Amino acid sequence: MSRSTTTTPLRAIPSALTNKASLSIPSPTQTYEPLVKSILRQRLTSGILLLSAAFCWLETIIWSIWGLGGVGKLGFAQLFLLPIKPWLLAVAFAHWLSVAVPVVVLRKTYLTSSRTNTSSPSQTWHSAWAKTSTRRAMLVYCASSILATTLHVFLAYTTETSTGMRSDPRLTIFVKSKKHPHYLNGRLLFLIISQLTVACGFLVRNVMLDRFVFRWTASSNRSVFGYILQTILVVSVFTTVCLPAASLAFGAIRACLPIVYQLPILPIFLRPFTAHFLRGSWSILLPFYHYRLFFRAWFLGASTLAIWEASEVIFDAYVAEPVKVSHLTSDPTLTLVSGVGSSDRMLKFFALSELLELATDNSPAASARRSDLFADQKYSPTIWGHLCREILLLLGHDYQLLLRRGAPAPPPPVVPPAPAPQPTGIPSTPAKLIDKPIFKSSKPSPIRSVIDSFAADGSFPKAVEEGAESVHLPELFKGVESAVLPTLERGKGEVKKSVDGALGAVTRPLRGGITGVVHAYAPVPISDMLKGWQEWWNTARVGRSVESTLPFRELDVLAVKVLSHLVCASLTEDRYGVVQRDTPKILEALLSFLSAVEEYQVEINALAQPTSDGQLLTSKELEKREEIEKASMVLGFVADGMKEGVTDLVRTFGDKLLAFKFPPRTARKLQGFLDYC
Repeated sequence: MSRSTTTTPLRAIPSALTNKASLSIPSPTQTYEPLVKSILRQRLTSGILLLSAAFCWLETIIWSIWGLGGVGKLGFAQLFLLPIKPWLLAVAFAHWLSVAVPVVVLRKTYLTSSRTNTSSPSQTWHSAWAKTSTRRAMLVYCASSILATTLHVFLAYTTETSTGMRSDPRLTIFVKSKKHPHYLNGRLLFLIISQLTVACGFLVRNVMLDRFVFRWTASSNRSVFGYILQTILVVSVFTTVCLPAASLAFGAIRACLPIVYQLPILPIFLRPFTAHFLRGSWSILLPFYHYRLFFRAWFLGASTLAIWEASEVIFDAYVAEPVKVSHLTSDPTLTLVSGVGSSDRMLKFFALSELLELATDNSPAASARRSDLFADQKYSPTIWGHLCREILLLLGHDYQLLLRRGAPAPPPPVVPPAPAPQPTGIPSTPAKLIDKPIFKSSKPSPIRSVIDSFAADGSFPKAVEEGAESVHLPELFKGVESAVLPTLERGKGEVKKSVDGALGAVTRPLRGGITGVVHAYAPVPISDMLKGWQEWWNTARVGRSVESTLPFRELDVLAVKVLSHLVCASLTEDRYGVVQRDTPKILEALLSFLSAVEEYQVEINALAQPTSDGQLLTSKELEKREEIEKASMVLGFVADGMKEGVTDLVRTFGDKLLAFKFPPRTARKLQGFLDYC
């Protein structure tokens, strides 16, 4: 009989142990960036746009009081009720919508974190003009200035002519003439040209200031009075410079009008509108004949420029202010560490700024948060590992840019593709060893020889293709050829050189444009002034070159401060020694960056030529020394930040650093800090 078997099915023993995958740190687009963007959006609506609207309202009140005859002509009741009248509020709203809002929208749309990598004003201008944002900004500024002129004309006819206290401002589109009703009004055209000149000048100023770049340091030490004084000074000086340029532009356009009238068909369409501009005095003297119009243009340009400048200053002040989101999330440390990994360096700057407050806070709550940061093991990689990696990647990228002296990264080497396998050869018929008939042919007839000579591969076509050199010439003809042809060629070359020289002397100034004409025909003082301006425009600045090698220096110094303070705090707050594993590579990265900065400082300081005692420096040498000092300040800012971070680490750890192993170069650099501290 067989062995008995049980009928109970087999079942696995239940267990509470499960293999759970480690959590990954959430993306900054899910945790940090929405919070920051919501705060920035609130600042835009309740801060920037609101303050710019208040500025436009105040400016409209001032223009209205001036148009109504001043404070003396208005009573107390009218002066009190004027700011809240519906028509004034409507004009102020239209003014804000057409002048202030476009500037703010431009700044918000084209705000960037990357500085322009140029070393001279000409390179800055050419680099900016190659961008689409610059051309669009110019169109927006010009359109905004024209709308501001339209609103000013409307306000002038609303206030100046309603009370009868002032004469007609004469700012209609066409002049009041029964004989020529379609003549364009020159006063209005001058206002428009002056506004366009102010718009172009404002664009040039923004390009030279690199104004679309994020301001890494907020000017918190400057008061509101300082901002107001700066805006008044900039507006006054800049408008005073632009108005003479507008007069020159108006005079040049009027001077070119007779030339345009020499064209065949165009004068037929221009004469009904512009024929009166052919007569009259020279337009460049317009301020002396129409000083009231010139003052109106100055105040109109100043008011437009004041709104633009105030909007820019308000935008810089609000956007550069640090953003705090810790109170808006349940896990603030995780949110901030996630924000450090953002691809946008501006948002990374905000996250590091708030982390620096956590790293430097000595309160028990902050100490508990740092301990949780070091000991958290729920995520893979850990929160501390992710933070350390992101900061070291940031410093490593900027360190490589410094080593390349601001040059872009070289493209990766192109790996040549592997050669394709050759197909196996197909057997073919071997070539003949003897390519001639083996039987002796008979002698061809004379007619056959003539026909073969005229064939496509005969001797006669071959002689034609080879040219005259293949034909035998008598020695007599060869002597004549060698004697005559070089003389003719030499004469032809001399004639060509003389003609080219004459044409070059005439067209060389024209090929150089305005500068070529000025150098060729202008007086010596004007030519020298233009040469000095060209040299200033094209000369590379040492300070700008150094700034292009460290475009994110403020962010680098902030990252070093965060990293060094957290590592110092980990000596007493890291219960498991997680941070100590990363301390050697952190010190090595900081010291390598510091060594590269100091080597560059030596190169820059070597550019300053030593002078003997009592020797006076020329203006160019003084400018060069100023540029070198500016470059040294930029490098010194980064070097001081690195030294401060390393010094804090050395003072905190002291002799405990001997337990770590460093490369020889890093150890020698670190020994200097140990001896100093």
